[in-house]
Amino acid sequence: MYKVADFIEWALTHVNPYTVPHDAVLARPWNECGGEPWNYLFGSVRVRTDKATLDRYFENHYKSQMTRERYDQLTADWPRDGFATDCQGLLDAWLTYECGEPTDINADYNYKAWCTDKGLISEIDRPFVIGEAVFHDNGIRMSHIGWICGFMPDGEPLVVEARSIAYGVVVTRLSRRDFTHRGLMTAKFDYSAADKPQEEKPMEPIVLKRTSPMMQGDGIRLMQQALNALGYTDDAGRQLDEDGKCGSCTMQAVQRFANAHTTIPAEHLPEPEAPVDEPATLDPVMQFELGKEAEYTVCVFRTADLQETML
Repeated sequence: MYKVADFIEWALTHVNPYTVPHDAVLARPWNECGGEPWNYLFGSVRVRTDKATLDRYFENHYKSQMTRERYDQLTADWPRDGFATDCQGLLDAWLTYECGEPTDINADYNYKAWCTDKGLISEIDRPFVIGEAVFHDNGIRMSHIGWICGFMPDGEPLVVEARSIAYGVVVTRLSRRDFTHRGLMTAKFDYSAADKPQEEKPMEPIVLKRTSPMMQGDGIRLMQQALNALGYTDDAGRQLDEDGKCGSCTMQAVQRFANAHTTIPAEHLPEPEAPVDEPATLDPVMQFELGKEAEYTVCVFRTADLQETML
């Protein structure tokens, strides 16, 4: 019997990171999601996205659905050393390659053979739990599957799913998708700890740099808040927009901070007065370390509650 949380944590490493809500409560921290994004090919279980494989899947499946030009457009940016899978294939890949149990089933078989406590979403009142499977019934059979991977602050369930060739593996809100059924895969998985909150893991610092697409997220926003509170502006003397996007203005303020400080232990940094228009709970200070090629490792600390958010 496998722990369902282990599968969900693994699945989240293969999502498109831009689909992960940073304020969600997930089976793993949002900044640890999407390290190896996977794409989607119908009927596949973790196949390489090289040219030969893409040609084969077009001829065997997608040729009847779209033109070659459209297919090439959808797959043009895929890494040729990456992977693709289909919806049930995401779970099959974990069982096959991570657990050593070769598996290749479909969503309909999963629902019929592996699930208990199942039925229409509209008719089941119990709360969703991490790792619960959700299905789409196309009127003939279960044609698609995803899994509950977390919740929004308002309690709305989030689903990790290998969605389609146009999306790949993503995190989606349950309310925005057309799932019809749900069930617990108790034939294969232990759900005994699935409804318990995950222990928060410390966030490791990462290198801050200009990238395309632009780095963004809650860590950037917290850093912008800290820079504003400490009085570091862009080169035009303007406060930063606290939009969570690491653009040129944000990097200019980081450079100003870098020019004024050296890397010292956080406990030796002075605690600034909280800005008038911000709650005292922010009380931010910053620490940085200059790296190679003018890149920075930056930490943003909330000293009020002695908790840190690291960028």
